[in-house]
Amino acid sequence: MISFVSLLGAAWFLAYAPLDQATPADVDSLLADPRWRALSQGERLDALTRLRIGTPYELGCLGEEKPPDADPLFRLDRADCTVFVLTQAALLRAGSVEEARQAMIDLHYRGGQVDYRHRYHFTTDRILSSPSFEEITAEAVPESLLHAVAVVLNRTAEGKELLPLSWERAVVVRYLPAGLLTEEVLRRLPPACGVAFVREENGARGFLVSHEGILLGGLTLVHASSRAGEVAAVPLLEHVRGGDGGSSCDGVLFFRFR
Repeated sequence: MISFVSLLGAAWFLAYAPLDQATPADVDSLLADPRWRALSQGERLDALTRLRIGTPYELGCLGEEKPPDADPLFRLDRADCTVFVLTQAALLRAGSVEEARQAMIDLHYRGGQVDYRHRYHFTTDRILSSPSFEEITAEAVPESLLHAVAVVLNRTAEGKELLPLSWERAVVVRYLPAGLLTEEVLRRLPPACGVAFVREENGARGFLVSHEGILLGGLTLVHASSRAGEVAAVPLLEHVRGGDGGSSCDGVLFFRFR
């Protein structure tokens, strides 16, 4: 995988252990390295993402460390697609593992309340609502090319809750149809940003985004893949079209890490 960081000669960070194998002291050492602090946010996101390749996949591996979900609040040894994105965002804000753990509270919970019901359970809600992310699809294409779809998050077609949250939200999501996604479009995006995959059939279940990851260099998707069993790098266009064995999607939206 080639990205802009390697072209800037910043591949020194690859001497550090992959983050799923690193101790907290190892991670703290990386984040305190003067060379690390000299990188831009985009360069750090690229570097962090490459240091996560190979992280084992585990669905739903973050929680509140208390019932009903006693999984860790922050971890680097496992990831699913959303956990991968969230932990990268937390590390971007941090100078240590402990700071990353604290950053996760703002990233993952509405109002900073560490509680299952206040968690951003839906990627769409998080991207549209959280001050830590910004949807940027219209920066790459004219708004006239975007397709709008309405959904009530957490409400199924039968009018039931998908998750026991006593919460729902009606949103309109504008995404770029998969057939309009080209290399030309991708090269207009920041060198490192987030990408979320929309499947309209999910609307009947109370959500739209079924997967997410990080886009590097405009063309390479790095994501926690259930099929690969780990964080893996694949060509984005191949993934969107189902060529890597993944599920095809109706389209994509892109987001920036703040």
